[in-house]
Amino acid sequence: MRTAALVVFLWISAALAGADGIYYALENRIEKGQIVTVGTPQRIKIAGVGQLEALLARASRPAREARWIFDETLKDWVLVDQMGHSFALAEAKKRYLEAVKNKQDEFLLPVAHTLSSRGAPYYYNLGIRQLLAEATTSFGGSSYERRFNIALGASRLNGVQIAPGETFSFARAMGEVSERTGFKKAFVISGEQTVEGVGGGMCQVSTTLFRSAYFAGLPIVQRRPHSYQVRYYQPTGLDAAVFLPYLDLKFKNDTPGHLLIQSSVSGSRLTFRVFGTKDRTVSWSNPVTLSRTPAPPTRFIVSPELPAQRFVQVDWAAEGATVNVYRTIRFTNGKVTKDTLSSTYRPWGAVWLVGEGTRLRSGRVITAATDDAPGHHGYRLPTQNALRPARNR
Repeated sequence: MRTAALVVFLWISAALAGADGIYYALENRIEKGQIVTVGTPQRIKIAGVGQLEALLARASRPAREARWIFDETLKDWVLVDQMGHSFALAEAKKRYLEAVKNKQDEFLLPVAHTLSSRGAPYYYNLGIRQLLAEATTSFGGSSYERRFNIALGASRLNGVQIAPGETFSFARAMGEVSERTGFKKAFVISGEQTVEGVGGGMCQVSTTLFRSAYFAGLPIVQRRPHSYQVRYYQPTGLDAAVFLPYLDLKFKNDTPGHLLIQSSVSGSRLTFRVFGTKDRTVSWSNPVTLSRTPAPPTRFIVSPELPAQRFVQVDWAAEGATVNVYRTIRFTNGKVTKDTLSSTYRPWGAVWLVGEGTRLRSGRVITAATDDAPGHHGYRLPTQNALRPARNR
């Protein structure tokens, strides 16, 4: 009787000890332009055949689209997907029981892997294999509305692909910019002054994207600098103004494969990255200022919406200048091209809106009849800017 009980006890102990199930979780990676498949061994502790269904359901996972991440070890951007996997339950039970019967510590689980339609091989076959260039600008100090427009505009360009030989149009990719499509009023340059307009901040988006395309060595088909040197776009000479849909930014994909545009906003910093097939190296000079023109005197213009001794700045002083940036592109086939990016900026004066009867530090009193508005055509008080504390100037 005792012998039989001992045999049963030993059999139950062995069954509870079970055998571990082994499988590989797979992912595809594009590193330094090459695609590799990486398998990471996984182990599932199984104490009994009755646990298999729940354990395998928990271990199963869906396939996920590839995304670019910065690899701290490689110090480079790599594209990584996640292959999905599921298990054949009946076959898993069979293999488990055989392993227990044969007193094996582990057995290979029957696993089927699946690939996302936008996995790493999809991008590799398109030629989207490496970071070609990136650019970052700061919009610190911007109003809430301008920040909102920048984030919305950048999100519209995130994930855009450009086929080989295709000319990218900022206006076409961005689409309608209006209050109806979600944009807000913020500062824009219009004629001789900075005013509020729907979509203010789009030039921050176009300038940052332009720089990434320029640094990638792509041909710039259409680009115009701003009327004056804007403080957000330092260093000078590397900006691109847009006024949609009339004034556009365009560049061409002359690389062997598709290009992928990715955007990100972190705090007050906007970044664009261009991924593709690397077939060239690019260098460019620091901006070279060929001439300078002093900024005109500060102007004070009466706003009927302000009380006396209140000041709201709506334009900032900037000297006029002619600036060149020189770029050299060296292709892997030995071809070398050089070009010059020229920008001419007008001198621009600071403008303050003040209340009727405001007295400056100089003793001058500003009234609607004596202010500096050209032709007595004044500025409107911006709605997105907080009033500044009263002080003499």
